[in-house]
Amino acid sequence: MRIKLRLVLKYLFMNFYYQIEKFVMEVARKYDKEGRKVLDVVAGEGKHRDYFEKATYVASDIKQNSKKTIDLVADFIKAPEKFKKGDYDYVLCIQVLEHFENPMKAFEYFNRVLKPGGRLFLTTNFIYQIHMELNDYFRFTKYGLISLGKKNGFKVEKIKAQGGIFSVLVYVLVTLPLRLGLEKSWFFYHAYLVVFSPVIILGNLVAVCLDRFDKEKKMTINYEVIYVKND
Repeated sequence: MRIKLRLVLKYLFMNFYYQIEKFVMEVARKYDKEGRKVLDVVAGEGKHRDYFEKATYVASDIKQNSKKTIDLVADFIKAPEKFKKGDYDYVLCIQVLEHFENPMKAFEYFNRVLKPGGRLFLTTNFIYQIHMELNDYFRFTKYGLISLGKKNGFKVEKIKAQGGIFSVLVYVLVTLPLRLGLEKSWFFYHAYLVVFSPVIILGNLVAVCLDRFDKEKKMTINYEVIYVKND
């Protein structure tokens, strides 16, 4: 019930957040199997654990959270020895790549921890505000993501834009008041969301419909990618 409510709210208010979670759900539905091992890199609260009931799910991050849901407390880049070579069937890297100061090194380590034929499931920003300052370093095009994989022993099994130009437009318009200062006030921030929620929902739903006409999706908020490690 909790997951369903979260998905509905994301779908209505900011669809690309829904697309991110939907991607993880679809991945888990297909690859969640007994005897498989999943590493969730920089997992935050480890919320993706909810989708992996059969595989061994390992949440990693640089520090423990308040809910104590991190299984492996270690820096994926600075302490690679904490992550066993060839130990995982799958790696989740969800909205994290833009925060690695050296994404090439990150892909090298993704390859290192995966078994031959293992898969990397990744989402990352293309058009999105600076966030988690000062640790927000990059934005990635479709071709940059393909290149990063190819140079580090991966082939791309799937790459998909999460939304098109209409979702980008609505995202900019909806968040414009916040960017102009409303987000600095707790009261005005929440008042804006409450008062304008019908407009936000309508704009979001219209964007989802109109994005179907944007076939190339050269402007998107986010990408989802499935990489396969070469044998």
